[in-house]
Amino acid sequence: MALDARGIISIVVIVIYIPILIVGALLSFRHGFTREAGWIFLVILSLIRLIGAITHILSEENPTNTTYTVIYGIMESAGTSPLLVATLGFLRTTTQYGLDETALVVRGLRLTGLAAIIGLILAIIAGTDIGDASKQSDLDSGNNLRHASAILFAVVYGAVVLLTVYCWMNMHMILKYRKRLLNGITLTLPFLFVRVLYGILSAFAPFPFTIQDGHDVPVASANSKSLSKFSIASSDWAVYLVMLILMEYISVLIYAVVGMVTPLGKDTERLNHEMTRRAAQR
Repeated sequence: MALDARGIISIVVIVIYIPILIVGALLSFRHGFTREAGWIFLVILSLIRLIGAITHILSEENPTNTTYTVIYGIMESAGTSPLLVATLGFLRTTTQYGLDETALVVRGLRLTGLAAIIGLILAIIAGTDIGDASKQSDLDSGNNLRHASAILFAVVYGAVVLLTVYCWMNMHMILKYRKRLLNGITLTLPFLFVRVLYGILSAFAPFPFTIQDGHDVPVASANSKSLSKFSIASSDWAVYLVMLILMEYISVLIYAVVGMVTPLGKDTERLNHEMTRRAAQR
């Protein structure tokens, strides 16, 4: 069976995310595997995108196998979370040895990270509920969870913007090479905005079917036609390609490049040298 436009995009996703997976693993070795560092989430995002792309291709070749469709839908919705959590990790790294003890940063990063994880959990439950739905009420419940997840991701993005602005307002307290990381975060914000916006529009797009007497019944998207193009079942591949795949990949690429060219270890070396010098002068 020949692949449609989204199937071809899935092949492209596999090709471009395999190198990101490798780079993400190398950066995790270089800068740390901890959740706080953020780099491990580039690996997680890469795996999510690869699994999603593979299952999408399989779903086109096996249209009667709903498992592939469910997995693909979950992976598409869940991809926003690791990207946002990675950004929070990079903000945490940016604030090290300066702003990391301020109450606003500590509580802001902790609460925002928790919201992102809850959003991920809701996205997974929503995808599972929709895939297993046998009656309309189950479908509506899963759809409501999708809405809640998308709204949470929007809240997380807003918090990321505020924390980034706070870092810029206190630039004098950020170490030299961590300022590069802050520049990278700032550069990704417009692309992250489009990605999160797509997630919201997709979550609130009209669902392509209803359930009647235990059977899926396709429906015409007479209402909310402007949102139909954002549906997971939409044939408008250009919107999907630009607002999800491209925006997300640009963000990941920026982080990967910044991670490769930023010697974060030199900040700690300079800090230790300065502390040793001051101790010797006493």
